[in-house]
Formats: sequence, structure tokens, C-alpha cells
Amino acid sequence: MKLKYAVVYERTPNNYSAYSPDLPGCISTGETWEDIQENMQEAITFHIESLMEYGDPIPQPQMSIEEAMAFHCKALKEYKDPIPQMETTVGIAEVEVKPSQAARAS
Repeated sequence: MKLKYAVVYERTPNNYSAYSPDLPGCISTGETWEDIQENMQEAITFHIESLMEYGDPIPQPQMSIEEAMAFHCKALKEYKDPIPQMETTVGIAEVEVKPSQAARAS
């Protein structure tokens, strides 16, 4: 089973960071654009595998790219300090979950 999660990517002064709003706590960093895309896909896979290992449900992808950007903008507005000016991109990361693993997690 393939799952496609919206991911928010930010260019910081020193590297890239990313998170998926559908997977709270699933974050990653990378030195280059290629690194962050690969690292985030690995982070999502590891996050889902950890949920399955503990028998927790796998959050189904719900946010579109537009919804993920709106989520990110809302989070920035709630930020107490001056909003950092960072280049932001929203994309989709696709991961493969074996049906037998997904069935055990449900």
C-alpha cells in the first residue's frame, strides 16, 4: 500500500528542515534539497514502522498541498516571536507500507 503525505519543507540559513502535518512529531533535516527529500521519506517510513511495531494506528494522509500550506501559515501566525523569513515549499512524499504490516497495526 502506497501512502502519500503532504510535507512542508523550509530552507533555513544553514540547511533544510521538513515536517508532515499528518504525522505529528515526524520531522527531519538535511544539508541539501536532495538530502531533505530523502531524509524526510526515511523519517516517514521509520515513523510508520514505529507505530506499527507498537500496534498504533497509522494516520492516513488527509492534507492536500494547499491544506498543508494553510496549516503552516496558521502555525506561523501563532508564533510569538517575529516570524522567521524562510523559503517554504510544500510537496508530497510517497512511502510504501506492506499490507501485512498495515493490517497488524490496525
